[in-house]
Amino acid sequence: MKIIVKGIRGGSCVVDVQETTTILELKRKVATDINIPVAQQTMVLFGKTLQDDKTVGSYPKIKDGTKLYVAVKKPDTLNAALTRFLRQYYSDQQCTAIVDEFMKDFQNKVSNLSLDDLERIAKADMGSSA
Repeated sequence: MKIIVKGIRGGSCVVDVQETTTILELKRKVATDINIPVAQQTMVLFGKTLQDDKTVGSYPKIKDGTKLYVAVKKPDTLNAALTRFLRQYYSDQQCTAIVDEFMKDFQNKVSNLSLDDLERIAKADMGSSA
């Protein structure tokens, strides 16, 4: 079946899916078609968020020609991601102290990188994603 995926901020695509296609697989197709990274996508149907591990068939309202909307989530900051991870193991006060110290050290190290260092990092990163 073909469904229409519209970006809330613009852009749209038509995606061919089966009832066994997971929402995560759908997001991957959308990421290719309208250039929104999978991690930043929230699929919405009639105001309800679709779950990545569910299949298209587990949502009876999704039929041929259905319009889904994709909202774009802001990516987490490094600070927020570290804090969320560390809260599993430390108190809020300890998390704040650890994250603050990490960010100071990180900023110091980044500010001391040369242009050659940055170029090497960029080339290494591009090589791993190619």
